[in-house]
Amino acid sequence: MIKTLTAFTREVDDIELAVSEILEQLQLEENLLANKVGIIHCSTDFVDSGVFHALCEKLPFPVAGITTLGSAVHDEIGEIILTVMILTSNNVNFAVGITDPITSRNEEVLRAAYEKATANLSGKPALAISYFPLSTAAFGAGGDFVATTLSQISGGVPVFGTMPIDNTHDFHEARILYNGNDYYDRFAFILIQAENIKPRFYLISISDEDIRKERGIVTNANGNLLYSVDNIPILEYLKVKLGLALDEKDPSSVHMIPLLMDFGDGATPVVRAMNKFNEENVAVCSGELVNGVTLLTGKFNKEIVLRTTAQILKKILETEKNANGLLIYSCAARYWTLGLDSTAELEIMKDSLAKSKVPYLTGYSCGELCPVQSPSGEQISRMHNYTFIACAF
Repeated sequence: MIKTLTAFTREVDDIELAVSEILEQLQLEENLLANKVGIIHCSTDFVDSGVFHALCEKLPFPVAGITTLGSAVHDEIGEIILTVMILTSNNVNFAVGITDPITSRNEEVLRAAYEKATANLSGKPALAISYFPLSTAAFGAGGDFVATTLSQISGGVPVFGTMPIDNTHDFHEARILYNGNDYYDRFAFILIQAENIKPRFYLISISDEDIRKERGIVTNANGNLLYSVDNIPILEYLKVKLGLALDEKDPSSVHMIPLLMDFGDGATPVVRAMNKFNEENVAVCSGELVNGVTLLTGKFNKEIVLRTTAQILKKILETEKNANGLLIYSCAARYWTLGLDSTAELEIMKDSLAKSKVPYLTGYSCGELCPVQSPSGEQISRMHNYTFIACAF
């Protein structure tokens, strides 16, 4: 069994006060069991001010996490907030790991870190909570690389997690957090291992009614670059064949057209975000595309975000009445659709989860890692965009 503790602080400038607020809520001497690990979410303010580093010095266990745009924990939500979740147990084992700097699409970097982390575990992990950097996606070592490679290296351990984000225009301050240090180019992870641990996964991006009926085949894609669908240049396909009102020079217009890849395996389609069109009018996406898969397009707006969030939370609450904890990530694209009402999705989470005694931690994401299930029951770890994901344990 896992016991879950949560805490938060909004204090950015007074390091001593921020740390004392967290420790007072956690009551570590009374609550910690034999094995323990921590997860931290915070805006970059808490890293730059020194609060994150000072807190880690006071926590007697390893920690991993991300910078984010907003977070929630036990009835508290905020955009400038530091939130903590502690997992502790007498019969569940935890291990943490971090790679060396990732400079290429090299699976050996991940393998070395994974093998080092699992050396002291007594069996195969049941879950890999995974935090992968944003900067490495530029050379093909982003979320798709992590989901596929870590799954292969581990022999099919489910991969759940996210990419960090910040509030700069190009996310250049987004960081991975690990044991008091912050990184731009390393992948960090937490492994949970016990025979009786069976994590459950939930995800939603857009409902079926928000997916357009037209279907095409990806005919030319290379990594995260999408050139053509049905042998038609992608921009022409979207604007002429589908008749979408798209302004390719306006990022806010481009971001509002989710692309869905249906692999034909019966699993939930994977959603991809278009970041922009380059000078050759090629779609630059936030994740990899696959030649030969069926491509659909969806609609995306504030109403869809809030409706789908409420739908998935209702399902989680009906199913997970006795869970020991919930870890939740929502794509930053969902946050951006909210405009000035920027905490509306977090409010829905708070109000919905207030009905349950299950402790939870949420954060906004720049790319979501969550397994999908095939009709045969196989868990396939994949990267998503525009998606709300949750893991119950």
